[in-house]
Amino acid sequence: MIKHKRLILIFFIFLFTNCSSTISRSSTTLPKDRIYAVSTFWNYTETPMAGFRASTIIDGVLSNKGVKTISLIGGENEIESVKSKESFIKKKINQAKKLNADYIILGSVQEWRYKTGIDGEPVVSYSIRVIDLKDGSIAFNGVGAKSGWGHKSIGVVAQEIANSLIPKFIL
Repeated sequence: MIKHKRLILIFFIFLFTNCSSTISRSSTTLPKDRIYAVSTFWNYTETPMAGFRASTIIDGVLSNKGVKTISLIGGENEIESVKSKESFIKKKINQAKKLNADYIILGSVQEWRYKTGIDGEPVVSYSIRVIDLKDGSIAFNGVGAKSGWGHKSIGVVAQEIANSLIPKFIL
């Protein structure tokens, strides 16, 4: 009987630690009736175009929630031609202002891959920052990381993070 309980305990420990996630975000609530520009995310991974993928997922999740977005997500070679991250951010902020956006969503991807092993579990980690274009202040910060089961894709895990990570909006 004791061995049976130990096996059940070990099973549940494995179950809850295998698919772990971490979400850290500020408790800010943002107005839904404003315009949010979504920039290409900076890619710190070895996975090509991970920044583009993460930013399009954030854009899609926001649009699905009824938030007005303007896509500033560029083409495949957009980041390769940039001299520094700071100049890239300034360029995107200027583009968002010209398009009369109220906020810009910037981000960076820290991990976007499949773990090696039998199941090849997806692992995703990225952060977002929402900047108020009126005064340049940071309206929201959030970081999310998650690993999924072998039957999930990276896109599914990234969307789960986005749904947990993006700020709450005032209706």
